[in-house]
Amino acid sequence: MTSHSRGRSHLTIAADLACPYDPWADLRQNWPHVKVVIEPMTGDLLGEVREDGRLIALRADTSAAQRRCTLTHELVHLERGILDCGPWLQREEGLVHAEVSRRLIPLAGLAAAIRTLGGADDPAALAQCLDVDSETLAIRLSRLSSLERKALRRSLASQSLLWSVA
Repeated sequence: MTSHSRGRSHLTIAADLACPYDPWADLRQNWPHVKVVIEPMTGDLLGEVREDGRLIALRADTSAAQRRCTLTHELVHLERGILDCGPWLQREEGLVHAEVSRRLIPLAGLAAAIRTLGGADDPAALAQCLDVDSETLAIRLSRLSSLERKALRRSLASQSLLWSVA
């Protein structure tokens, strides 16, 4: 939520943790024609959209958090309507990763998780607390805007946490 005070904009952390993004609910509600299968995959591939957007395949040997992140990733591709990126693959993947991290880790959720853990010294524990994979957490932390960093600092200041969002 962005608000304006004395001509300067600042970000406040909304406490809307009651309805975190659920890709499975999104799939049911907005993509009922899309089938999801969980199957063995080779290489580094965790998931993909197939059959012109009618099928999402997720890698079988992944954690629930990884599947949650991967399903969100593939749904964002469907939302964007870009299933074949061609020479823009790297750019498109970067944009999708950024959206996935924002969607799955709202600022209020990040602040709550840091408070719960008493800091952000253990990225694996923080990712687990947020129900995301380590890559999604790393992307979210690396892409925090300066306004988000300030809001996080303000929110966490009352906890006396020695944590830097620099």
